[in-house]
Amino acid sequence: MQQRLKYAIPALLAIAPLAYANNPPQNPNEITRTVNSDIVEAGDMLQVLLPATGLFAAWMHDDAEGAKQLVYATASTQAIVQGLKYTVGRKRPNDSNWHSFPSGHTSAAFSGAAFLQSRYGAAWGIPAYAGATFVGLSRIHGNRHYMGDVVAGAGIAFLVNQYFVSPYRTEGVYFNAQPTQDGFAMGVTLTDKAFEDTKRERATYQLTSNERKHRFELGIGANLSDSTGQAGAKEFLADSELIDEYQPFSYINYQYQLANNNSLEIDFAPSETRRRGQASKNFTVDGVEYTPADGKLFTAFRQWSLGATAFKGYKVNDKFDVDFGLGMYVHWISVDVDLNEGGKYSTADSWRALPNLAAKAQYHITDQFSVKGKAQYQFWDGDNFLSAEAGVNYQINPAWDVGLNYIFSSTELDNTTFKTDYDAHSIALTFANRF
Repeated sequence: MQQRLKYAIPALLAIAPLAYANNPPQNPNEITRTVNSDIVEAGDMLQVLLPATGLFAAWMHDDAEGAKQLVYATASTQAIVQGLKYTVGRKRPNDSNWHSFPSGHTSAAFSGAAFLQSRYGAAWGIPAYAGATFVGLSRIHGNRHYMGDVVAGAGIAFLVNQYFVSPYRTEGVYFNAQPTQDGFAMGVTLTDKAFEDTKRERATYQLTSNERKHRFELGIGANLSDSTGQAGAKEFLADSELIDEYQPFSYINYQYQLANNNSLEIDFAPSETRRRGQASKNFTVDGVEYTPADGKLFTAFRQWSLGATAFKGYKVNDKFDVDFGLGMYVHWISVDVDLNEGGKYSTADSWRALPNLAAKAQYHITDQFSVKGKAQYQFWDGDNFLSAEAGVNYQINPAWDVGLNYIFSSTELDNTTFKTDYDAHSIALTFANRF
């Protein structure tokens, strides 16, 4: 009991500050309005309950080692998240403070969910991940966070969990896995300790394999361009200013390795930019007309993209890999406008599905260092999206790598509710784990 309390108390202390959310001001315009609802309150409770459930599961399994791993993962996640909040300094969507990026509530919830999945399996992990997703969505619903904040919080929690947490086993049971010519072989070894009745602290094991088929990458960066200004904000808003000069963003990329150097890749990249300014000429959004006489306006522009691409891989030689891909992406574009003091709110959005042609290459300078590039072109019926990136990558070990990327993108959507035409120049740090 003392051993379990030794790790339970620090874990609860690590997440306790998140249990008490401040009461942000009720802002006058609809875009920055704080939403207080049962959904938000449930999310506040779940972000504490999920790590606490991890402790409860460790207690049920007599698993002091698991409780220790949860403490390390949760505390480290919160240290990273809180450090980024004060380093990045992003304004919250409800204008309450400058600590929006990343989401602390979401990271706490995903710390608990990732631990339950990694340590005790899908029976614990699937419902926990569903609850953690609810927490993230509740933060967006309550206007406390942007989607990019939530993605960053969830991604950090997952990666830190991958570093600290290993699957649970009973002492004396050993698993191994090995690829074979015809497929995949798994083995189990039992010793006398597996049949002992005495309670003891369980150790951990790593399921080892020569193949790591999954790769999860989190990218965190900043858009160095005034994209919304190019998209029309400067044309319609006089003397406008960005709320965040360097708009922080995050994205996640998941890859699954198929046979013969082929792979499947899934991307999710949300972004949102807000600005203030006065109408320089009359314009209409969703039937609501704005004029220079309206005074200061507050606007929000969002673009979320989600897509999947199948890649055919070619190994040119020991140092050079090239992949060609075909896939499909969906883009969601939305614009919100209101008077700075409220009272004239409108919103408009559009969805576009675009086929995707992609190519990527990686050249290994050494066993650890490589340079890489990737290009994607999406098009259909006059709509176009181009993305090109180049960067350097450092392979820490077979499971972990970090990178620095420059990303250029060009968006031209003529068949949406409003025409969108702008470029973006971004820098992103990437953190990836293979498992």
